[in-house]
Amino acid sequence: MLSMKNKNKKTLKNKIHKYISKKKDICCENDIDRKLIFQQIVEKYKNICKIMNESDYLDYINNDLVKFIGYKVDLKKDIEGLKLWNEMDKLMHKNKIVNEEKIKMLLYDVPLYFLLSFLGYASYKENLSKLF
Repeated sequence: MLSMKNKNKKTLKNKIHKYISKKKDICCENDIDRKLIFQQIVEKYKNICKIMNESDYLDYINNDLVKFIGYKVDLKKDIEGLKLWNEMDKLMHKNKIVNEEKIKMLLYDVPLYFLLSFLGYASYKENLSKLF
């Protein structure tokens, strides 16, 4: 893994994070079709499950979306993170079953940087699953 660690806290990564954090999101919301992003994510997870001989792509999406907040087991001391994890998980269920429409509604409500990051993660997982 390549790393450009710098003892100075003014790394590009930190500068970008600080700038985006002030703005609350990245730009260009009007240039992005969230419906298309959602379709791409679903297709990628269907492909992942097909490659892995699994059938429930919605469970995989649910698991990976909340993982962006953190692993639940690691959030025991992070009350805010645990509440957010539980809220997101609950929003993706209908009658205790992961529901595609509920996931879609959640993805329409997350910040754009989160949505695009998740699309990138789905692409990464799809390509990785093809290697095995």
